[in-house]
Amino acid sequence: MIKKISILMAMQQEAQPIIDSLEMVEKQDAIHQQLPMRCFQKQVGEILVSLLVSGIDSRHQVDNIGSEAATLMAYEAITQLKPDLLISAGTAGGFAKRGAQIGTIYVSEEHFIYHDRHVPLPGFDQSAIGKYPAVKASRLAKNLHIKSGVISTGSSLEKSDKDVLIIDSHDAVAKEMEAAGIAWVAMLFNIPMMALKSITNLLDEDNKSEEEFVNNLNIASRSLHDKVLEMIDYLQNKSVADIA
Repeated sequence: MIKKISILMAMQQEAQPIIDSLEMVEKQDAIHQQLPMRCFQKQVGEILVSLLVSGIDSRHQVDNIGSEAATLMAYEAITQLKPDLLISAGTAGGFAKRGAQIGTIYVSEEHFIYHDRHVPLPGFDQSAIGKYPAVKASRLAKNLHIKSGVISTGSSLEKSDKDVLIIDSHDAVAKEMEAAGIAWVAMLFNIPMMALKSITNLLDEDNKSEEEFVNNLNIASRSLHDKVLEMIDYLQNKSVADIA
C-alpha cells in the first residue's frame, strides 16, 4: 500500500492553498540546512503527505523555478523521506488544439521529455530528450476525470517555435519547467513518479505565455489544489499498481 507520498512544487503560490487546506506543518529538519527548499507534512488517513517547495532565491527574492532546483529537491525527498510515490505538481502551458482550457488538469502518461535540449549528435540526441518513465496512472486518470498525456520540460517560460515543434513531435500536452528533472532522479532510484499539471496559458493562441501565466496563476492553482486533494483521498488504501 502507498503509505508515504512526496509532492514536489516549484512555487509557494501554487503550493500554499494545499498547505492551508491540509493544515500542514513545516518539518524543519527534513531538508539539508544549506538548501532553500521547505518541507510541509500532514498525516492524511493512511498516507503521510510531504509537500516540498523549491524555496526562495535569496539574491533576487523569487521562487527557485526550473529543473536544477527540482532535481535537487527530488534527491532530498527520495533520500530523506523515502516516499512510495513521487508527484511533480504545478502549472504548465497547454494547447487548445488538444482540448486544454485555463485550469485543465493533466496527469502524466508514458514518459517525460525535455523539449529544449538540442544536441544533434548520435546517442546524445536521444539522451537529451530524456523519455524518463512515468508511472502508469490510467485508472487514476479515469476515476478522477483527468486528462492525460506526455509532459514536456524546458528552461524557458517564453514560447519558442522550435521548442513547440519538438513538443508537437512527441504529442506532449503540457510545457513546464520541472517534471523531467524530477523524473530523472526518480528513474535513478527506481521510485514511481507521476505529475499533475494545471494549465495557465495556451501556447497555440495569440498571446504571450508570461502574461497569461501571471493572469491565470490563481485560477490554475485553485484547480490544482482541488485535484491534489481528490488524488490524496483516491490513493488511500491503494498500491501503485492499483492506479495503473
